[in-house]
Amino acid sequence: MDPSVGDERLLVSDETLVLRNYDSETTHEVTVEFHNADDEIAFQRTYTLTPQAVTSIQTRLPRAVYHVDVRVDGADSSSADCLVGSAPSETALVEVGNGLVSVAEGVA
Repeated sequence: MDPSVGDERLLVSDETLVLRNYDSETTHEVTVEFHNADDEIAFQRTYTLTPQAVTSIQTRLPRAVYHVDVRVDGADSSSADCLVGSAPSETALVEVGNGLVSVAEGVA
Protein backbone atom coordinates (compact mmCIF):
# COMPACT_ATOMS: atom_id res chain seq x y z
CA MET A 1 0.00 0.00 0.00
CA ASP A 2 1.24 3.49 -0.84
CA PRO A 3 0.99 5.62 2.35
CA SER A 4 0.62 8.79 0.30
CA VAL A 5 -2.81 7.74 -0.97
CA GLY A 6 -4.24 5.66 1.87
CA ASP A 7 -6.00 2.30 1.72
CA GLU A 8 -8.24 1.59 -1.27
CA ARG A 9 -10.43 -1.13 0.37
CA LEU A 10 -13.09 0.71 2.39
CA LEU A 11 -13.62 4.17 1.18
CA VAL A 12 -14.68 6.72 3.75
CA SER A 13 -16.14 9.38 1.50
CA ASP A 14 -16.16 12.38 3.83
CA GLU A 15 -13.28 14.51 5.03
CA THR A 16 -11.16 12.59 7.51
CA LEU A 17 -8.50 15.24 8.08
CA VAL A 18 -8.97 18.97 8.62
CA LEU A 19 -5.97 21.33 8.81
CA ARG A 20 -6.26 24.90 10.13
CA ASN A 21 -3.64 27.64 10.23
CA TYR A 22 -4.58 30.40 12.65
CA ASP A 23 -1.52 32.52 11.89
CA SER A 24 -2.38 35.64 9.91
CA GLU A 25 1.01 36.11 8.24
CA THR A 26 2.92 32.81 8.42
CA THR A 27 2.77 29.86 6.03
CA HIS A 28 3.49 26.47 7.62
CA GLU A 29 4.62 23.13 6.22
CA VAL A 30 2.65 20.41 8.03
CA THR A 31 3.53 16.71 7.79
CA VAL A 32 0.79 14.30 8.87
CA GLU A 33 1.11 10.55 9.48
CA PHE A 34 -1.71 8.16 10.36
CA HIS A 35 -0.47 4.96 12.05
CA ASN A 36 -2.78 1.94 12.16
CA ALA A 37 -3.20 -0.55 15.05
CA ASP A 38 -0.07 -2.41 13.86
CA ASP A 39 1.92 0.87 14.03
CA GLU A 40 2.29 0.88 10.24
CA ILE A 41 1.99 4.17 8.37
CA ALA A 42 -1.41 4.04 6.67
CA PHE A 43 -1.29 7.62 5.33
CA GLN A 44 1.47 10.20 5.10
CA ARG A 45 1.54 13.54 3.39
CA THR A 46 3.00 17.04 3.72
CA TYR A 47 0.80 20.10 3.20
CA THR A 48 1.61 23.78 2.85
CA LEU A 49 -0.86 25.86 4.85
CA THR A 50 -1.03 29.51 3.88
CA PRO A 51 -2.05 32.10 6.50
CA GLN A 52 -5.55 31.49 7.91
CA ALA A 53 -6.09 28.52 5.59
CA VAL A 54 -8.50 25.67 6.31
CA THR A 55 -7.98 22.51 4.27
CA SER A 56 -10.21 19.41 4.28
CA ILE A 57 -8.75 16.11 3.11
CA GLN A 58 -10.29 12.77 2.18
CA THR A 59 -7.67 10.22 3.23
CA ARG A 60 -9.71 7.24 1.96
CA LEU A 61 -8.77 5.12 4.97
CA PRO A 62 -10.85 2.33 6.52
CA ARG A 63 -12.90 3.49 9.53
CA ALA A 64 -10.66 2.89 12.54
CA VAL A 65 -8.72 4.55 15.33
CA TYR A 66 -5.39 5.88 14.09
CA HIS A 67 -2.47 7.38 15.97
CA VAL A 68 -2.00 10.72 14.20
CA ASP A 69 1.46 12.31 14.31
CA VAL A 70 1.96 15.87 13.10
CA ARG A 71 5.15 17.85 12.57
CA VAL A 72 5.10 21.57 11.72
CA ASP A 73 7.98 23.24 9.90
CA GLY A 74 10.19 20.24 10.70
CA ALA A 75 10.22 21.08 14.41
CA ASP A 76 7.09 21.39 16.57
CA SER A 77 5.03 18.23 16.87
CA SER A 78 1.88 16.81 18.41
CA SER A 79 -0.02 13.53 18.30
CA ALA A 80 -3.33 11.97 19.32
CA ASP A 81 -5.42 8.87 18.77
CA CYS A 82 -8.35 9.73 16.49
CA LEU A 83 -11.32 7.75 15.24
CA VAL A 84 -11.47 8.33 11.49
CA GLY A 85 -14.73 7.63 9.69
CA SER A 86 -17.63 9.41 8.00
CA ALA A 87 -19.07 11.66 10.73
CA PRO A 88 -17.71 15.10 11.69
CA SER A 89 -16.82 13.61 15.08
CA GLU A 90 -14.72 10.98 13.23
CA THR A 91 -12.18 13.44 11.86
CA ALA A 92 -8.59 14.24 12.79
CA LEU A 93 -8.33 18.00 13.39
CA VAL A 94 -4.89 19.60 13.15
CA GLU A 95 -4.54 23.22 14.23
CA VAL A 96 -1.42 25.37 14.01
CA GLY A 97 -0.78 28.96 15.02
CA ASN A 98 0.84 31.24 17.57
CA GLY A 99 3.75 28.81 17.90
CA LEU A 100 1.49 25.89 18.84
CA VAL A 101 0.32 22.71 17.12
CA SER A 102 -2.51 20.45 18.26
CA VAL A 103 -4.19 17.26 17.10
CA ALA A 104 -7.72 16.40 18.25
CA GLU A 105 -10.54 14.07 17.31
CA GLY A 106 -13.63 15.62 15.76
CA VAL A 107 -14.57 18.92 14.21
CA ALA A 108 -16.69 21.22 16.36
